[in-house]
Amino acid sequence: MAIFHLTMKPMARSSGRSVIGSIAYRSGENLTNLRDGVTHDYSRRDGVESATLVLPGERAEERGVFWNRVEAHHKRGDAVPGREIQVALPAELDPDQRRALAVRYGQDLSARYGVAVDVAVHRPHGEGDERNHHAHIVMSACRVEPDGTLGKKVAELDPIHCKRHQLPTPAEYERGRWEELTNTALAQAQCHARIDHRSRAEQGLDGSAQEKMGPAVTAIERKAQREARAEGREYEPVTDRARERSRLLELRDVALQKAQQALEWGVEYAQRMARRMQSPFSREALAAVGTQEIERQSQERAQAQARLQLQQEQAQREAVQREQLRQRQVERDQQRQIDHDHGPSLGR
Repeated sequence: MAIFHLTMKPMARSSGRSVIGSIAYRSGENLTNLRDGVTHDYSRRDGVESATLVLPGERAEERGVFWNRVEAHHKRGDAVPGREIQVALPAELDPDQRRALAVRYGQDLSARYGVAVDVAVHRPHGEGDERNHHAHIVMSACRVEPDGTLGKKVAELDPIHCKRHQLPTPAEYERGRWEELTNTALAQAQCHARIDHRSRAEQGLDGSAQEKMGPAVTAIERKAQREARAEGREYEPVTDRARERSRLLELRDVALQKAQQALEWGVEYAQRMARRMQSPFSREALAAVGTQEIERQSQERAQAQARLQLQQEQAQREAVQREQLRQRQVERDQQRQIDHDHGPSLGR
């Protein structure tokens, strides 16, 4: 199942970050920031599949030279030399198709805003979800002319400017544009999966979006994965949140498998009906049979969706109950510790 994910954030000096350091990490290169003399060497970094610098006018310039020019162009200590977009790339596409999609989006951004765009495609983390292909797309905050001259800040990329003038923020616009480009790439690759940038409520879906495990739980689970590999056993989630997430993912995969089977059946059924329509049998009778079969399939899909919803609701209720039990256990443990240290409290 193709997943929609797009986030946009500034690369601000006030946060202690430098564009040179960020670019070096994302591209897996060794770059020196001439502004402060710090060298950022990520040339041994694993996981970078490709890095492409897109410049207006189809110019070519060495990555470190260009971004050092951008750093020098912005004088203020609280400047925002760049803005980053991170997107999820469909696992349904092959590596060449994913790279082509990411670079195509980079070219689209460069042409729309007149900026430089550095596109780095990363493969999934070795201890994370194997489908987590993604791209880091860094744009220069200033305009770049076709001859390489650096200009003023691009106001359309500043969310404060957009809100002040009652304009859609760049993130709001880019979510729709990324959906369009991704679905086009999936269709060209003959994949049935599609992404949708709208919220679940806007799509008419019940429930909330999948909750992330968070860095602390993720670190615990990755440690458990390493220990399982070292001991030669199968990994099993060790935290409640990870177990619940695994359960929901299994339910989702089952539903997707059934949906794919129904889609394949529908294609096969349409082909059979097309062949029968060319036969000497009554077309009206065949149409009646086809209508009944379609209604039956619709009822089965509705029932399957209802069962999946009930399972998800039950899983959520069980998760809430487990959390309540855990909280009560923590309170009891704390009270026992207090009783042990100071004696029983009054009224007990």
